[in-house]
Amino acid sequence: MRQTVAALLLATAMGPLWAASCGDAHTPVSDVQGRGGESPMAGRQVTVEGILTVDARQPGGFRGFYLQQALAEQDRDPVTSEGLFVHTRAREGEPGDRVRVRGEVREYYGLTSLTNVRRVTTCTSPGLPAPTVLQPGPLPEGGHEALEGMLVQTAGPLAITDTWNLSRYGELVLATSLQWTPTQRLEPGAEAQALLARQEQQRLILDDGLRKQHPRPIPYLSDDESPGNPLRVGDRVAPITGVMDYRFGNWRLQPLTRPDIHHTNPRQMPPTRHREANLRIVSLNLGNLFNGDGQGQAFPTARGARTHAAYQQQLARLSSQIRATNPDILTVSELENDGYDGNSALAELARAIGDHWRYVEGGTDRDDDVIRNALLYRSDRVQPTGPATLIEDGAFRQWHRPALAQTFRRVDGEAALTVIAVHLKSKSCRDAPPAQQDRRDGQACFAKARELAARALGRWPLSDGRGEDHRVLLAGDFNAYARETPLQVLGDTGYTDLIAHFHGLEQGTFRYHGRLGTLDYHLANPALMERVKASHIWSVNAEEPRLSDDSATTDTDVPEASPWRASDHNPVITDLRL
Repeated sequence: MRQTVAALLLATAMGPLWAASCGDAHTPVSDVQGRGGESPMAGRQVTVEGILTVDARQPGGFRGFYLQQALAEQDRDPVTSEGLFVHTRAREGEPGDRVRVRGEVREYYGLTSLTNVRRVTTCTSPGLPAPTVLQPGPLPEGGHEALEGMLVQTAGPLAITDTWNLSRYGELVLATSLQWTPTQRLEPGAEAQALLARQEQQRLILDDGLRKQHPRPIPYLSDDESPGNPLRVGDRVAPITGVMDYRFGNWRLQPLTRPDIHHTNPRQMPPTRHREANLRIVSLNLGNLFNGDGQGQAFPTARGARTHAAYQQQLARLSSQIRATNPDILTVSELENDGYDGNSALAELARAIGDHWRYVEGGTDRDDDVIRNALLYRSDRVQPTGPATLIEDGAFRQWHRPALAQTFRRVDGEAALTVIAVHLKSKSCRDAPPAQQDRRDGQACFAKARELAARALGRWPLSDGRGEDHRVLLAGDFNAYARETPLQVLGDTGYTDLIAHFHGLEQGTFRYHGRLGTLDYHLANPALMERVKASHIWSVNAEEPRLSDDSATTDTDVPEASPWRASDHNPVITDLRL
């Protein structure tokens, strides 16, 4: 680039050069774009002139550049765009140049562009046009279509609300503020759905200007950063200038220069144990831990890592994360359902955590699901009392993984509590029968199945003959956000959502499509509640970019022993005095 971006933007004061034409009459860019939707000139040969703004002809780029109508020639209609993508390999022109282009108008998956370009002529170099400022709130008349291909600038800092495609496509999802799943804070229904629609309007994808997958180095990680110190959801991006673009089904911003990112949500170490507590319970969705045949073979498996090496790295990160939380009792979900012998995934996990760790043998899990729940415990601190119970009747006969219940006592005490490891049916709509389909209230599919399971869990201590004075902790992945029906049902039964009790509803264990919320819970019944001292979420997974958990494709160097992003769910941690 011959000039700095600042110099190019300042060059807009040069006045007469804006209107200087390259040659004979040409078609206004706004006429090519039309008033939203498909171009009225699709399939026609046209000649356009304008300022080359962002050049995407670099190796791996979009094979073209963005052109914007000179200021004096714009139609002043707020609904029509003054920008256009020119698909060409011709090398003429640099950002800030006025160019003349002849080619054919095409619609390419929603993007209006000029293709089959016959020639590109550089005329003058007036500098970049002043960007249109994107104000927070509702979109202007014409929406994003009115800004397609034009230089824009965000009015202020934006929050990073999703990093899911950072390492795969070089994308960050930005919004005016961190976005929460609507039913995390609102009851299911019309208001929650309206919030979802508003959130979509407030989003913008920050792209890297490349069309290739798995870009290396990973964009937007600064030179002094590495996968050991990445950006995170909740960090903020300084105002950005770039071109409004439409590709791969989404509106996105192709920046002029690398934006400044401020690390406003730094990593935190796990919470320390409450000074009055003598028992810590941790629950974690393992993100599909499958160990093949337990002897280094039989990869890829039904889920999880595709190679033994990737599995070893996954296990190392998970065990590092679990040890960092220092639990006495551990509940896990998304574990391979392969029995209890020494080659099972459960046995290998126990060995990886440490010498004192043992696991509960919960009877025979159903063989119609490849994953299960499990309970592990430190044998030098706690001991199981009586046999485990597998809750697999009634509402648990279908859809859900059987819940596993086990009573424990500290090795130096008599007081007991029962921990029930839970994993309810996901929100995925695959194979959902009519009664379980999405009711469009924000709870997605299988909401009725999760409600019935919650009612069964609420009745369980009494139906099992344990009585109301029996201390019970429900722990695991409920696949329901804090204001959804299962949590309301259990609340009505007397269970307390410990995270909401201590910290409120704006907490997150899982991020889906860039929205945070709690799917994972510790729920204490009244008999246990008086023993609870603290409860926390450790933000070690859901806020982190997935630099290494796409084990089939990643080549990112992440230390095996790192606890960060070991799963896609954050662990829940509760301290008790028993």
